[in-house]
Amino acid sequence: MSSGVNAGRARTDGFRSFLTSKAGRYTIRGTMLVLLIGLWQMAGDDSVALLFPTFTRTFGAFVDLMADGRLPMALLITGQSLAVGLAIMLGIGIPLGVVIARIPLVDRAVSPYFTFLVAIPIIALVPVVQALLGLTFAARVTIIVLFGISYVVINSAIAVRRVDPALVEMAKSYGANRRDVMFGVVLPAAVPGIMTGVRIALGQALIGMVVAELTIVGAGIGSLIAELQGRFRVAPVLAIAITIVLVGVVLMTAVERLEKHLSRWSTPR
Repeated sequence: MSSGVNAGRARTDGFRSFLTSKAGRYTIRGTMLVLLIGLWQMAGDDSVALLFPTFTRTFGAFVDLMADGRLPMALLITGQSLAVGLAIMLGIGIPLGVVIARIPLVDRAVSPYFTFLVAIPIIALVPVVQALLGLTFAARVTIIVLFGISYVVINSAIAVRRVDPALVEMAKSYGANRRDVMFGVVLPAAVPGIMTGVRIALGQALIGMVVAELTIVGAGIGSLIAELQGRFRVAPVLAIAITIVLVGVVLMTAVERLEKHLSRWSTPR
């Protein structure tokens, strides 16, 4: 009896270890993906072009969009505004968050505006941006920045404030100057909090990109979606939407890898 119990425990432990392993995680994800695709295929209806398309029709539309070059070109054009918006968010947001955390006067003067951006629906500001900048590349970049920069600033400020003062005092006691303290203690210790803000901002930036493309139609994804919607092409529009989701997944994965790389620096020495 005991041998049977031990064998059962061994199988259970082996199954648990498999689930927690890398191969097990990929197996679970792959199984869920297959199930979702199967459900999608069953839920779709290809009898009429206006109905929700099956997976096969959507995938065929994706292949056609890639083959004729329209989707890659649209992604390239739209990706430029996203890249510029992210560069502005990070280039301004992280230093500003650090300054807010270190200088109370700047905190009192600036923080309420970023709290305001978090509290209101940014989409309500789209007509204002459009009125000021028109149907331009700058308008699309501005919308993307408005969607995400507040999360970078606020999380960076919180991360810097939460750095253990004992670490700073210890560094000063060893003769570290302000620059050494900032780059050798404060910023490394604040990396996890800052990267949390970057992840949230990236998700918001992707939303802002879609909103900007659909409201301020340029030559990118927004223009392609408007063209296909006007012709009642449901499957290609869905293919574009899923492509945007996949782009977001890739970018989030890249940010997670960057965070793991920076975690080597995040322990002050």
